[in-house]
Amino acid sequence: MEGKWIVRRLSPDCSRIELSALPIKRDEMRLLYCMGWETANVHLGTSGARTRIGADLKKRGAGWLLKAARQMAKTVSSDWKDWRQSKGH
Repeated sequence: MEGKWIVRRLSPDCSRIELSALPIKRDEMRLLYCMGWETANVHLGTSGARTRIGADLKKRGAGWLLKAARQMAKTVSSDWKDWRQSKGH
C-alpha cells in the first residue's frame, strides 16, 4: 500500500502460471475470471471509471470478451508465424 494505491506487478513474466503445473482437476475458466477481476481492479482505481466502464459493458452483447480473446489469440498466432518465417525458422 502506498497512500490510496495498491501496487501490484503486472508484468506477464513476473509470476507466470504454467497451466501444466496445476493439478489435473482444475478450473481454467475460474482462474481466468479471477485474473480478469484483478485486472479490472486496476482500471476501477481511476476516479469516475466505474460509471464509464459499467455503461460500456451494458452496451456489449453476451460473449463479447470470449469472442475478442479468440480473435486476439488468432492474431497473435498469425503474427508469430509471420515473424518465424521472416527469421528463416
